[in-house]
Amino acid sequence: MERIRPKNSVVCDAGPIIHLHELECLHLMEDFEKVLVPDAVREEVLKHRSVGFEDGDVNWVGISRRFPVEEPLRTMCQMFSLDAGEVAALEILSKEPDLIFLTDDAAARLVATRLGFRVHGTIGVLIRAIRRNLMKPETVIDALNRLPVKSSLHIKASLLRQIISRLRQEFDV
Repeated sequence: MERIRPKNSVVCDAGPIIHLHELECLHLMEDFEKVLVPDAVREEVLKHRSVGFEDGDVNWVGISRRFPVEEPLRTMCQMFSLDAGEVAALEILSKEPDLIFLTDDAAARLVATRLGFRVHGTIGVLIRAIRRNLMKPETVIDALNRLPVKSSLHIKASLLRQIISRLRQEFDV
């Protein structure tokens, strides 16, 4: 009997929502118990993509409330020039540290990791889909191959090739 793994809740930056939407994989967000989206992130997403936050089976949870940014988070956000959405997501993480932070921004990832938060991005969500039997490895590899032409996610071609190679090897594709 297959063990049922619990769903995690996440707080999102705009990048993963935009990139998964571009790849027609936004449905993967359905596998999270809750997807917390600060207002600043929602505004940024809607500026770039017409994402229906009310559509589908994703449990989108809008967060309008701002939390006080305490040290050392405030200093790190200023040092790394994080935008309003990233700061809002990190504020939420500081109050709910069991959440996973979804971001593709290197500076936001560095700040979150430094503060001890769990962080994943678009590629992590795609790979997670294989491990949770939501997508076949071949389908995820196809999505990864489309990244450079279908998505605005910036990733080095050599790193993308390495990720695809490891997935092919791990899943015998």
